[in-house]
Amino acid sequence: MAASEEDRIEYLSKMVGGRFKLATLLQKQAREYYAGGRAFMPSVRNLDELFNYILEEVKEGKITLVLRGTEEKEDEEEPEDSED
Repeated sequence: MAASEEDRIEYLSKMVGGRFKLATLLQKQAREYYAGGRAFMPSVRNLDELFNYILEEVKEGKITLVLRGTEEKEDEEEPEDSED
């Protein structure tokens, strides 16, 4: 892997919260593309191109990793409107 590729991976892993989260995000997105079938997969010729395509989606903020329980906690943490 070239130094620029390593820098890119390092930047994106910091962006999403770590290498493990980035790897999980890549796996989940690739699985979704495969489950959707060829009609819904981006026009890529091999796994390297798919990997780079997904990394671009992460960089642009098009996809994010939602952890279990995160949505519920965010709803609970919102302050309720109270009239004093």
